[in-house]
Amino acid sequence: ENLKISGHRGLVGTLPPSLFELINLEFLYVNGNSLIGSVSENIGQLTKLMDFRINDNSFNGTIPDAIQFCQELEILDFSHNDLSGTLPSGLFKLSTLQYFYLRANSFTGSISEDIGQLTKLNHLWVDENKFNGTIPNSIGLCQDLEKLHLQESGLHGTLPDGLYDLMNLQDLYL
Repeated sequence: ENLKISGHRGLVGTLPPSLFELINLEFLYVNGNSLIGSVSENIGQLTKLMDFRINDNSFNGTIPDAIQFCQELEILDFSHNDLSGTLPSGLFKLSTLQYFYLRANSFTGSISEDIGQLTKLNHLWVDENKFNGTIPNSIGLCQDLEKLHLQESGLHGTLPDGLYDLMNLQDLYL
């Protein structure tokens, strides 16, 4: 099943709780609207979800750890919202994740060394956030990574050796 309500800017309000009862949903696009509120813990009920895009809205709060139950996720786009807090450990259990966009939010804390568990990752955009700490060395385990955007992310320090292991890397923004 697919639900695509994107690019209209006319959709306002919050995501209804009943949305998370659509347990066969594979694609959920609500990007480019005027949605508010937080991402529900009930997101974990959508275990068949492969593509989840809520970018370009006004969502706030944190990413729920229940996201880890969406084990089929390949694309996750939370860019351009008002999300904050630290990244939950459950995010790093999404072994099928290929495209991961968190740009232009207010995430804090560090990026865990567990990022190296996302070995199928192709794009990682975490720019324009408020992270602290250094780039995890384990990023070098993400051998499929082609695009890595870290500019204005708050990360600092020296470049880790693992970064030089990314033979497929085409775009690196620091």
